[in-house]
Amino acid sequence: MVLDGPPAPFRETRRFEGWVVELFVQTDTSIEYYWGVDAERRRTPLLRMVADGVILAGGDGAATAFQERAAALLAAGPAAPGAETVNYQRYLLTDLVDDLRGCTEPVELAYLAATLMLAASDFLLLAGNRWSARGKWLPRRIGEVDPDLPGRLVAGQRAVVVDGDREPLIAAVLAVLDFAGGPLQEGFVLSGKDPGRNSE
Repeated sequence: MVLDGPPAPFRETRRFEGWVVELFVQTDTSIEYYWGVDAERRRTPLLRMVADGVILAGGDGAATAFQERAAALLAAGPAAPGAETVNYQRYLLTDLVDDLRGCTEPVELAYLAATLMLAASDFLLLAGNRWSARGKWLPRRIGEVDPDLPGRLVAGQRAVVVDGDREPLIAAVLAVLDFAGGPLQEGFVLSGKDPGRNSE
């Protein structure tokens, strides 16, 4: 992460002395903007980069101030999700479990197992009002909530793909759903919008 003036902000990947180096070049105002964008998505790559990074230059105190600000925003956590948002994701996750139960086509089963593993992970972090992540960071984040869950989800996915056994993955996902009230189907209502009608 580099703080600089125009033409920042930009991101660039270079090779330096045999290493691939990603430069995230920001201004003092653009970095705050992109922290906000990440926070709305409930993900924190730039915040963590600054909060957990090692200061290589910037001994005037500006780098330390940005690092302290990033650490404070990270510790504050994301905005609490509304009950409607949590229930909608709970409903979608329950629906995916039902799809897995009823599926017989091996390729579709593999896709469903992968989708369920990721959806259950995201849901646990949403329902627990935690920062989410992608890639290698996602199991690290859910491991902070439940250290055994990443392994159970991966084992469940593998059982589906290798053996066609759905039960370990279903059990792991149902445990995640239980964290926020259990599966949700009957009684779920999601109001829609009709742009053709005037709102009063």
